[in-house]
Amino acid sequence: MNYGLRYAGGGGFVADYSQDVRAEFIRKVYSLFFGSLLVTCLVGWYAAMNAAAVLGFWPILAIAGFVCIIALSFAGRVPGVNLALLLLYSAIQGAILGPLLTLYEARFPGLASTAGWITIAVFGGLTAYVFTTKKDFSFLGGMLFVALIALIVAGIVMFFVHAQWMSIVYCVLGILIFSGYVLYDTSRIMHRLQPEDAVFGAVSLYLDFVNLFMLILRLLSSQRD
Repeated sequence: MNYGLRYAGGGGFVADYSQDVRAEFIRKVYSLFFGSLLVTCLVGWYAAMNAAAVLGFWPILAIAGFVCIIALSFAGRVPGVNLALLLLYSAIQGAILGPLLTLYEARFPGLASTAGWITIAVFGGLTAYVFTTKKDFSFLGGMLFVALIALIVAGIVMFFVHAQWMSIVYCVLGILIFSGYVLYDTSRIMHRLQPEDAVFGAVSLYLDFVNLFMLILRLLSSQRD
């Protein structure tokens, strides 16, 4: 998921290189992706243990996370800086999600783990499909970006208009959009990124995964209200 941002400069796509280079690039992207999820889980666990202290910093953490994403769009190819920003963003998300999931768990025991397993199944299935078929889903980029903007606008509207059916529709559409982004971003990693874009690929997958998880969690919780 790239929010319409692209890096300038660089050489040809990884797909134009040898099989060894392509395999190494994919390995690096997914190592960074899984590493970022691990950081989120570890920080999230610590934040959950200190939820009362962390909750007051949520606005600051949200702003800091947004700044990290903006910074990554400009420094995505700066060695060291890009990795530091990815890990920092992952830690910030862990600090936000840890207390939030604690609240969900208190109200709906076992719901977070159920949402996690469903997210893994959906994400893994879509990823396997792209790697198996080797299809290029780059054509989805424009449509997904427009759909994402519409989803953001709908989310703002829902701050003022509260209806359970709207929440369910919002979650279902959001899940479909981010499932499309999994196809799109996985395809870009295989076909459209450059050798310097490993961190960019990892953060795209990370955003897809976390957003999918949160939407699935929200959908499941809305069905239990």
